[in-house]
Amino acid sequence: MKYLLPLSLLAAQLIGGDLSTLMSGAASNVRVESSRLMIDKAQAQIDEAHSAYFPTISANGVYQHKDKATAFEPKTVRGVELGAEVTLFDGFRREALLDALRANKEGAVQSMEQERQNVLLETIAAYYDYLDVFERLEANAQKRKELDAQVERYKILVQNDLATGDILKSLIASRLNAEYDDHHLRTQLSKNKKELELLSGLKLQEPLVYQHLSMPKISQIERHDLQSDRASLEILEHTEDRYTYLPSITLAAKHKEMDYQDYDTMGGANIQPDRQNEIMASLSLTLFDMGRIAKEREQARLDTLKARKLLDYKTKKIQNDAEIALLTLRSSEEALKAAKAEEEAKTDAFVTIRSRFEAGLVNATTYLSELTSLTDARAKVRHSQNALQMAKANAAYGYGIDLMSLTEEKK
Repeated sequence: MKYLLPLSLLAAQLIGGDLSTLMSGAASNVRVESSRLMIDKAQAQIDEAHSAYFPTISANGVYQHKDKATAFEPKTVRGVELGAEVTLFDGFRREALLDALRANKEGAVQSMEQERQNVLLETIAAYYDYLDVFERLEANAQKRKELDAQVERYKILVQNDLATGDILKSLIASRLNAEYDDHHLRTQLSKNKKELELLSGLKLQEPLVYQHLSMPKISQIERHDLQSDRASLEILEHTEDRYTYLPSITLAAKHKEMDYQDYDTMGGANIQPDRQNEIMASLSLTLFDMGRIAKEREQARLDTLKARKLLDYKTKKIQNDAEIALLTLRSSEEALKAAKAEEEAKTDAFVTIRSRFEAGLVNATTYLSELTSLTDARAKVRHSQNALQMAKANAAYGYGIDLMSLTEEKK
């Protein structure tokens, strides 16, 4: 990266921005924060489910008036009722629900962490895409500088009838093509910049500081999306337990204060009580329902079985993808070595061709071809370097390694 280093040092003095800064901003991306809200929602659901263990207290006002009633029946009734009801046992349905909701919260936590990984990976990709284009611009700038020098040289030669005009036209055409490439690359660079700003939430100044990633320390796969899927499987397993024939036991108590008017009390024998306390215990048990609960439980069991099979498949696929990512990382290291060797060879070859071209021993076509080859070789080295960094990130992502850790040693 010798061509990028001076500009990178200048950028560090101007803004101090690098991949670590961008990733820190991306870690609080709107997508990540919206996933975090689902954790709060899951906790609220748990808190709501706990309320099933506490009594329900209610208050009611009563008013009743009848146009026609027997002499011994009150025509007007006014009163208030205060009641409480609590479920002592419900066949462990509450416990199954709470276990499912706790698994749901854990799934939300893991989903948020996976979304964070997704955003970080996209940020790393956008960062190296930006640098890839930036470095192609640098290589193209060197090509333009070379062409500018040759154009000026041949203008003098043509003016003094020491060279033909066709060579000058070829050089000018090549310079125009290089200028077009420059405009195209700057457009692409602007697009990559906007993508980085969207992901990181930061306002960028160009150029960015180049930063290498650390080599990931590969171990066993433990990705957040797999943990989230395991939590989803656990939810289904607990859902099965909610379909049961076990009984429910409920205890209820009620206090009434009433006012009865316009009726014959029969000298007190039929007087209605002004105050009344009631207590009631009930047991509810399903004796026969044509197997409905059993069939619902079987459906839930099949959902669990399906989710388990899909999780097994996903685990194997992720294992395969991780191994491929690791192989790609190793091949990227070799590709970088080959690209550096090619650049060195192309540089030496171009020095010779340029000398021969200036001496009139080779034509402009050969010279321009070698110049293009050298430019491509320079860009290839930088692309290979960026591809290696992305291979590190993809390998870390595949094995579930926190992507933020790849910048800790390279700040």
